[in-house]
Amino acid sequence: QIISVLLWQEHVCPFILSRQASGLRNNQSNQLRALSWSDLESQFGSAYEAPLPISIDSVLQPEKPSFSTERPTLFRERHGWCPYSERVWLTLELKNIDYDTIRIDNTGGPRPSYFAGTTPQMKWPDGRMQRESLDLVRDLDAAYADSLPFLFQNSKEVEYCISQFQSIFPRARPSSRAAFLFQYNGEPLWRGVFEETLQKTDELLNENSEGPFFCGSTISGADVAWAPFLERYRYQLPCLHNGLGSIS
Repeated sequence: QIISVLLWQEHVCPFILSRQASGLRNNQSNQLRALSWSDLESQFGSAYEAPLPISIDSVLQPEKPSFSTERPTLFRERHGWCPYSERVWLTLELKNIDYDTIRIDNTGGPRPSYFAGTTPQMKWPDGRMQRESLDLVRDLDAAYADSLPFLFQNSKEVEYCISQFQSIFPRARPSSRAAFLFQYNGEPLWRGVFEETLQKTDELLNENSEGPFFCGSTISGADVAWAPFLERYRYQLPCLHNGLGSIS
């Protein structure tokens, strides 16, 4: 997982370099010793021996897997298009939670017999199934409260910013691949609608002077709720209206 790699770079790499530097000082030939595979494995400790998370493309592997009783399983849209799936995905990665992934086709293709409904969904270690992206974000944050960041620390402010999403983002044809982009007749929303949406989003961000996140200097559940949609707007809006530049 991404967070695990970053932590390895932050903590393990300096340790390895320090060992190498120490050896360099004691080595008159000034030759940098390459670490062996066993040396590298020892730096990971128990993390090296932990079972790898499962990641299944259910179109290619339709058989029912053996679900973990120790970590949650995320059912998300197969191609990474769905911003609602990304909300849960972001939460798992931000909090560095071990989880399995099963990718589900949302384009009319084959689906596994053991799955029904929309994405995202979560199968908890106790076997419970749960849906609705923001409910999952809240419950993951509470269930793994010892894993930082705590996304709902200032819950009143966070919930306020989340509630503003529904009032600020425009009414549009429902879609997980092109969320909040098109009218019900298939035409793009008017340019002015997008400009108003972005202006109101800037105003909401500016309500908190501590920034740069919605609720201040640290990331919160509000950012998890908003980020997948703003990320898509950055690249999609310039494709719909000439001169409507990407947001920074």
